[in-house]
Amino acid sequence: MNKYLVLALVLMLAVTVAACAPAPTPVPPTAVPVVQPTAAPPPTTAPTVAPTAVPPTTAPTAAPAKPVEVQFWTGQSGPQDAALKKLADSFKQKNPNITVVVTYQGNYTDLYKKVSAAIAAGSPPDITIGYQNDISNYIKSDAVIPLDDLMKDPKIGFSDADMKDIFPAFIDKYPQYGNKVYSLAFMRSMEVMYYNNDLLKAAGFTKPPETWDDFLKACAAIVKPDIPCYEMPGSGAASTFADWVFSRGGDVVSADGKTVAFDKQPGLDTMNFLNDLFVKKYAILQAKAYQDQTDFSLGKVVFTFGSTAGLPYYASAIKDAGGKVKDWGIAPAPHSIKDLVVDLYGPSVAVLKTNPEKQQAAFLWLKFLMDKDPNAEWVKATSYFPARASTKDALADFIKANPLYGNAYGWLQYGRGEPTMAAWNPIRNFIGAAMVAVANGKMTPADAIKDAAKKSNDALATP
Repeated sequence: MNKYLVLALVLMLAVTVAACAPAPTPVPPTAVPVVQPTAAPPPTTAPTVAPTAVPPTTAPTAAPAKPVEVQFWTGQSGPQDAALKKLADSFKQKNPNITVVVTYQGNYTDLYKKVSAAIAAGSPPDITIGYQNDISNYIKSDAVIPLDDLMKDPKIGFSDADMKDIFPAFIDKYPQYGNKVYSLAFMRSMEVMYYNNDLLKAAGFTKPPETWDDFLKACAAIVKPDIPCYEMPGSGAASTFADWVFSRGGDVVSADGKTVAFDKQPGLDTMNFLNDLFVKKYAILQAKAYQDQTDFSLGKVVFTFGSTAGLPYYASAIKDAGGKVKDWGIAPAPHSIKDLVVDLYGPSVAVLKTNPEKQQAAFLWLKFLMDKDPNAEWVKATSYFPARASTKDALADFIKANPLYGNAYGWLQYGRGEPTMAAWNPIRNFIGAAMVAVANGKMTPADAIKDAAKKSNDALATP
């Protein structure tokens, strides 16, 4: 059967698990200065592989001989759409023969539907943004090109200095497709722990907890009937779970992407820890979406976990609440292993199969978005993290106005990405449901992990 007809047949099923942002907080259109932050102590251990802020050597651009138009379909609206169009104008000034047409196609679910339909019709866009599980479906349709050769091209690819400068978590390898690079990111969010330092200091703590034992000690000292230690989303929090598993030395899927890995000891330890929080009445479930932000701003919860994209929203909520919380900050999740690990997630960009000229032009556009100065402009408009360590040099004023963001920038080198396979979206739902079942006392941690793992492995085994 023709591959595009196959895609069309499965589309109705696929869209039900179309990508949803792992971040539980919407991305702010503009950066809001964070007030009175408390910086977490910097990590003292080095990651296994860390980028260095080496000024990249820009490879010469091989401009197309004839004018080329690149259709770029996105899920970015409002100020973000305007920022991308402004960057497209800057790109054209440097590449006169390439015109990038930025087109907002709706939210990520709508975007996925439209790209899938365009692929099935044989008229895909030249390049698009999407979550890795959606891009994996495009790869399955043989509609996306691997980027390895273009990245290594001596004329238009990345230099050795570029590769040292780019954070590894911004380069997406797909284990189910030969571990090739099929997408790159120019933006990421980070899972972090928000903490109320007023409550910590009142209980005699001088810094946020760095280990899970320290976390429990803080909970035991601070928790009151009206002040829980942790507030968990009512639908679970798969990115938080992944972050907690990483912090214990585990992973959520196997290296080859064929089975889950969260059913190993680090995953079970994570679920047991969550169970302890609820059994000891240290944790509560959110009554409604973003209730944790509201309660945090009122000083009614000690810790929350979520995306750095929420920083401006936390700052705004605290201001609107009349400044009841005077001293607060963010830190990486506590960890029980030597090396610090943080969960980095967000959409990536894939180049679709069209013709060599358009594919090369689309790659040049993607490379431009990942360059230091254009990426810095994007950061200022969105508060995402950029792809390069050296971009920090271009963000001095932004970081001065947003010190918590600047503090978190130092943790990018410890970043680990979430899985890239199509099944990750349903797996996230299975993990979230398991967390809620444990929180409500309806399943033991062992049974919840076992049930989520079985459903997840079934999803991974589905062609």
